Amino acid sequence: MKRKLLTALALCLALAASAQAEDNFTLALARNTLTAAEETFTYAIPKQLGYFTEEGLSPTILQTDGSTAALQAVASGSADVGYASSAAIAAAIDKGVGLKAFAGITVKWPYFIGVPKDSPIKTIADLKGKRVGVISLASASYADLRANLKIAGLTEADVTIIPVGAGARAAAALKADEVDAIDSYSDSFTVMRQNDVDLTLLERPAEMEKLFSVTMVTSAKTLETRGKELAGFARAAYKGIVYTQLYPDSALALAFAEFPQLAGAADPAGQDAKNTAEAMKIALGDSIPDEQDPAKWGEWLNLPAERWEALLTFAHETGQTEKKLDVAQVWDASLMPEIYKFDVKAITEKK
Repeated sequence: MKRKLLTALALCLALAASAQAEDNFTLALARNTLTAAEETFTYAIPKQLGYFTEEGLSPTILQTDGSTAALQAVASGSADVGYASSAAIAAAIDKGVGLKAFAGITVKWPYFIGVPKDSPIKTIADLKGKRVGVISLASASYADLRANLKIAGLTEADVTIIPVGAGARAAAALKADEVDAIDSYSDSFTVMRQNDVDLTLLERPAEMEKLFSVTMVTSAKTLETRGKELAGFARAAYKGIVYTQLYPDSALALAFAEFPQLAGAADPAGQDAKNTAEAMKIALGDSIPDEQDPAKWGEWLNLPAERWEALLTFAHETGQTEKKLDVAQVWDASLMPEIYKFDVKAITEKK
């Protein structure tokens, strides 16, 4: 009888441990819909490939209404890690929220100002007196516009700023002649083009080239107590980025398997699937170097202090932070050596 009780107790403990392992890590996504962006190649694809399982993780996604909401989820403990705008992370830390960016996701600044092909607007300075669409007044596109205007010697008063959303909604605003230009991100412009709105992207100031956008963030407490899990999550995500670069067709099929709500999932040979593949490729381009061979990337998402300096200057000068923060207040690269403990050459296609 005693042996049966011990066996039953051991079984219960094993089941409890298994249940805990099946739902032990939460990612807060800074959008309330799933798209063909970083959530595909850093979450859906590595999850389908078993990369998270190899790290002892079974993550789930918490969808939120933007970077601020994602950061609130991380700060409150509702999520272990968040994907958020780097400038929004700085703004939260400036307000005293206990957060730390610990791993990069993008290496490029994806925001541009686009105008119709036949527009007389040729430079940022030509925006004076024009109507410019932004995603929202709480978005990074709004901050990007303000920075571009300032560098060009203009102010917000010199233009009319209109929130128009992104992608298809922004395309509709242009078709309806509600705006003369749009400030948005790269894969949003891809969706606009797929909606028959092909824009010319204005040349942006050199000062903007050092900026970058989405970054992994966690709470100071989680960084201290769950460093192993954070490193494992980021390592699996980075392997997903490499896999997507090496095997894009397989990666698309894996993304559809994890996110069947993506356009084209029901008809992988159809136009919607082709559009999703194009959007994913554009989004991936913001997360990788110009070099196409992952074996030559090195620690490509371990961004140097000078780039964080540029980002924090941007955040301060655009009014997102009250004071100019030091890099160490925002960025902690201590997990990077562990995150990059994987062999790119060992990443092979799933058949």
